[in-house]
Amino acid sequence: MPQPSIRSLAHQLGLSAATVSLALRDSPRVVPETKRRVQQAAGLAGYQPNPLVRSVMAAVRRSSHDSFQGALIAVNHSDEEKPVMNAYHREVFAGAERRARELGYSMELCWVGPRQLSFARLNAILQARSVQGVVVLPFADRRDFSALDWAPLASVVMDYCLSAPALHTVLPDHHLSLFRGLERLVAAGYVRPGLVLTGDRDERLMHRWSAAFGSFCRSQPMAREVPVLLRPAVTRDEFLGWFRTHRPDVVIGHIQDKIARWLGEVGFGIPRDVGFLQLNWTERTAPCAALDLQPAFLGAAAVESVVAQLQRNEHGVPINPKTIALAARWVDGPTLRVPTAGVA
Repeated sequence: MPQPSIRSLAHQLGLSAATVSLALRDSPRVVPETKRRVQQAAGLAGYQPNPLVRSVMAAVRRSSHDSFQGALIAVNHSDEEKPVMNAYHREVFAGAERRARELGYSMELCWVGPRQLSFARLNAILQARSVQGVVVLPFADRRDFSALDWAPLASVVMDYCLSAPALHTVLPDHHLSLFRGLERLVAAGYVRPGLVLTGDRDERLMHRWSAAFGSFCRSQPMAREVPVLLRPAVTRDEFLGWFRTHRPDVVIGHIQDKIARWLGEVGFGIPRDVGFLQLNWTERTAPCAALDLQPAFLGAAAVESVVAQLQRNEHGVPINPKTIALAARWVDGPTLRVPTAGVA
């Protein structure tokens, strides 16, 4: 069944489309009785204004020379009094802000949390500023954002950082990215890869790093698979004990500085004795081979998803949330003994 529109309401009520439009905006130019009749008919028909069209027309009415800007907001969460985004999050927001500007939208950053905005305050801000869409930036601990009024908003969440509600999602394809990275390492001559992870990171990503590693190793003719070193916080003794027992010829992980230092303290050099692949290029502490999760590209894709929803007049929590997963880009670096062919 087609969505009710200003034209269909005008036809139903025997009024002009201009009169219906003015009545729905509560214009004093429409007599009260007609205004009530139009608004009652709109409510019964389930009419919902298209925020994109409404904003465009408002801009046109202001001045034919004014440039149109719709309003989007990026929301992050923090328990800190003075929150700071890490390099990955800064690139995500920069990519989102740049793409929003290219598409004619403004983009602001808001923090929610016990020392930041409450959901009630953020709801008031979104309404006062006529915000049309929200991008929830990735953060470490999963949170419930159900208290936000999603009904008038187009939205997307980045990564698996919300326990509720279930929104459209944009995130890196961690499983495919590591699987392809392991293929490149094997092609470069490495035969015993080892994966080092902290438990909170793997759990937050629904175990996609460890699952990709396990499925890849099981698909290879390895004499003995190196078990994943998975700890709440990897210590020097735990790492060196694991390394001496299983002797991986390439280590994959996040903590580049610590791993390089620990290996150096016991006489092993990178890449002379063992290779190293950084799982997130923005977290590198020195030049290295890495998976670039392309955070700016992810931020841009999130904005494109929100704008596409606005163009389709879609708002609120989706019935069937969609996920957009983007593969990482391979970055060669001096922590592998030979460069791998090409760039993914």
